[in-house]
Amino acid sequence: MSWFWPRACCLHLWEQCCLNYLVNSVLLSSLPVGGSESLRSYWKMYLPKVLLLVYVVDSADHARLPMAKQLLHQLIQNNSTLPVVVLANKQDLEGAYCITDIHDALALSDIGDQRKMFLIGTHVAEDGSEISSSMKDAKELIGQLVLETQ
Repeated sequence: MSWFWPRACCLHLWEQCCLNYLVNSVLLSSLPVGGSESLRSYWKMYLPKVLLLVYVVDSADHARLPMAKQLLHQLIQNNSTLPVVVLANKQDLEGAYCITDIHDALALSDIGDQRKMFLIGTHVAEDGSEISSSMKDAKELIGQLVLETQ
């Protein structure tokens, strides 16, 4: 029996981000690892095996952004070159922080110049019937980053 280790990992706090698709004939798979306190112990087990970190935050949940910042910085502190894509989800909700506010709240300027870091505002259609252009852009970017790191 062989073990499957994901090539891209999705660690997040309140959303699910699951990617399984073909890019240039390469199957990209992600492993959603929830953000609840009981699941955080798994993060360090998977992180050394990934090519890219996709970190999803709820743009409308202002109270949890300080915790999201702390956890993100802890995750990446020992890997200065791991690419990071932050998806600021729920941009369509009233009261959601804009991208600039999310950038500041997560202190993304402090992450360092050695890593590729992207911040994308996203939302999902309320009824799930359509994929927003921001989600399509995020999917394309993630695919490109994974291919570049192989």
